[in-house]
Amino acid sequence: MKRLALVGCGAVTELCHLPALLSPDPPFRVTALVDRDPSRLRAVAGALGHPVDVFADVGELPGRVDAALVATGPASHAAIAGRLAAAGTPVLVEKPVALTVPALAQLRTSGTPVVPAHVRRLYPATGWVAAQLASGRLGRLRRIRWREGAVYAWPAASPFTFSPGPGGGVLADLGPHILDLLAHWLGGPGEPLSYADNSDGGAASEAELRLAFGDVTAEVTLSRLRTLENRIVFEGTAGTLTVGTERAASQTIDGQPPEPVPAPDPALLTRAGLFRHQLVLFGRGIQGEPVPELATLADAEATVALLDRCRPTSRVARLWEPAEPPRPSPPLGTMRVAVTGANGFIGAHVVEHLLDAGAREVVAVTRTHAGRARLAHRAPGRLRFARADTRDAVALEEAFRGCDVVVHAVYGSRGEPAERWSVTVDGTAAAVTAATRAGARRVVHVSSAAVYRTDSGPVLTEDSPALEPAPDDLSYAAQKAAAERLALHRAGGPAEVVCLQPAAVYGPFGPVWTVRPLRLLRADNACLPSGGGGTCDVVHVHDVAGAITHLVTAPAVDGRRFLLAGPAATTWGDYYDRYRDLLGQTQLDLPDSANWPQREREFFRRVTRIDGTRLAETGFRPAITLDEGLATVAAWSRWAGLS
Repeated sequence: MKRLALVGCGAVTELCHLPALLSPDPPFRVTALVDRDPSRLRAVAGALGHPVDVFADVGELPGRVDAALVATGPASHAAIAGRLAAAGTPVLVEKPVALTVPALAQLRTSGTPVVPAHVRRLYPATGWVAAQLASGRLGRLRRIRWREGAVYAWPAASPFTFSPGPGGGVLADLGPHILDLLAHWLGGPGEPLSYADNSDGGAASEAELRLAFGDVTAEVTLSRLRTLENRIVFEGTAGTLTVGTERAASQTIDGQPPEPVPAPDPALLTRAGLFRHQLVLFGRGIQGEPVPELATLADAEATVALLDRCRPTSRVARLWEPAEPPRPSPPLGTMRVAVTGANGFIGAHVVEHLLDAGAREVVAVTRTHAGRARLAHRAPGRLRFARADTRDAVALEEAFRGCDVVVHAVYGSRGEPAERWSVTVDGTAAAVTAATRAGARRVVHVSSAAVYRTDSGPVLTEDSPALEPAPDDLSYAAQKAAAERLALHRAGGPAEVVCLQPAAVYGPFGPVWTVRPLRLLRADNACLPSGGGGTCDVVHVHDVAGAITHLVTAPAVDGRRFLLAGPAATTWGDYYDRYRDLLGQTQLDLPDSANWPQREREFFRRVTRIDGTRLAETGFRPAITLDEGLATVAAWSRWAGLS
């Protein structure tokens, strides 16, 4: 069995290639690993389950292996593949093979097989679509619409895909596959007509590309921030074909009921089977057999050349952004601010607000590299990313070092209740400790109005009775109450501590008070109040970000709590009726229903109004009315495909 070296032990190796190599009758035996990260080497070596040589550099591979798989960051693909090929080692290279045409062209001179790992060439749909187009069933092809996107969650081992410039961004990530397939189906590379993305100096997470393939126009929309239809529509003079972009795709012609795309081998519908097939073909290719199913270096070169020509002609509109960006704040111009939970709903808005308000530097702290997707479009000059678990005080201290203020916006939203409690409460303890050790002057803790008792009367103030949860209560309100008490206990120390207690926060990307009602009401129009109900004190996320930015520099706030609600209250029925209007659904006379859970019925009946006087006395008042706020929700929900 031929010996294979795995060069790069990140997520694509662990999740895609390893399962293929561990399958029965693998086409290669892994005998060497190369990676600079000892933890990644240990993880992959342990998964292999047999002795393997471990190296820090590919220079030690020649003579020890028969072939190599290069799955490092894109910036190093060409250089590593070139060194291996020059030494006579055949290489299978993850996409993109190179970032520039000259670098890729250089690989073609080695005389050693270098094969692009354009694995979508092997999807069952690829050959099936080619056959449909060749059959003439659609008539003369006129237009292709390719829409592909999902909230980025790939467990990347490094942040290369979020780096500005070549190799970073959604087009560099998905483009090699998509442009290669379009050229494969249509007989050659296209001509770019226009390109737009959302980059503001960083790596784009949204991209829109129009191409001409002779008389055929292709429109490509890509996203890392929203779930798109994930389908390709081929429009011809005699019919329309729609096919999914997934490995196990469905297809429909002229609106007929969807059917699975036929697979020549069911194993190709699994990740392990697909990548095993790629390795089998690679093995045949390096033995001199023809393998027309695989892309060639010439194919990859045409794709890289086309990517290089995709220069932005415009910027993708973000219609839900504030009509008027925050005015620059002179005090912020000298300050460095760290934000935990920077990829979350509130945290991401806070980062953008601080940048727009002129902060000298904002450190966006996320638990994973994937968390960068929400903010990667911003220019890196005043934005710095740091990776740390919110319960790791040592990692947080390193991330906070040099910062004047820390905004702590993390709470446990996933996993079992005990895990959520730990993230919220233990995470707050670690954040305050780390901020103090790092020399920060202030911590702004994002708490919640839910920390007060539900029987506080018609008006809720900071002097209302606090919630006293039972020891076994791990609810959201109990988490927030415990975290706030812990944070305020540290007030008066080296780092000031101030707590913001927002009401229900809604707005673009809002999971609970925006996304949830949009999805629930689409499924059941009678599942939420309509026409009346108790007091609804919601606040738009832009006002929350503004209040947090204000508290970063506000004087005399140590040890204090500040409630925040929108400019005016309404009823829950009116609030959700506005979502019904947005969805084109009928308003109901339904302030209450016996069909709802009792806990929700009690919540929607409360008539408590939140008093934001204390925060107003420091100089901040919420400005976004419900009409204005829901207008941003409407624009965002249309963009996100939720309305």
